[in-house]
Amino acid sequence: MRSGRLEHIARRNGWIPVSVAQVWWQAKFARPDGDVCHLDFHSPRGMSGVLTLDFVLAGRGAKLSTVLGAGHVLNWVARSRGALVIVAHVSNASITAPMLRRLGWEPQGDGPSTSQWIRRFYDGYPPIPMDRYLNSGPGKA
Repeated sequence: MRSGRLEHIARRNGWIPVSVAQVWWQAKFARPDGDVCHLDFHSPRGMSGVLTLDFVLAGRGAKLSTVLGAGHVLNWVARSRGALVIVAHVSNASITAPMLRRLGWEPQGDGPSTSQWIRRFYDGYPPIPMDRYLNSGPGKA
């Protein structure tokens, strides 16, 4: 996502697990400038009903609307793949539990400081305003 618009969805060849150290390094030294948000996700082998959100990389000038739009696009990807859940390990203090709950995520552990979160779609998918994020949507030529 860039400036509230979907730029692209790309599949990486040869998926390699992402470590917490790698996420920290990218956030510290390779963080992009501008209003941009990248999501890295995959579907674990043999688990087509699950998407794993590996990391979120937001630019220094990322607006909340761009980050929320990236979340809507991820929900759309889950719906298009028939995924029933998205799971994530949240290790960034800027991403708060109230914010995640507001976006439909639930903690996957018992403690108040749990870092495992899940977004369930068992009862269907939320309305996803994709035309708002597509470059050919309203207001774009």
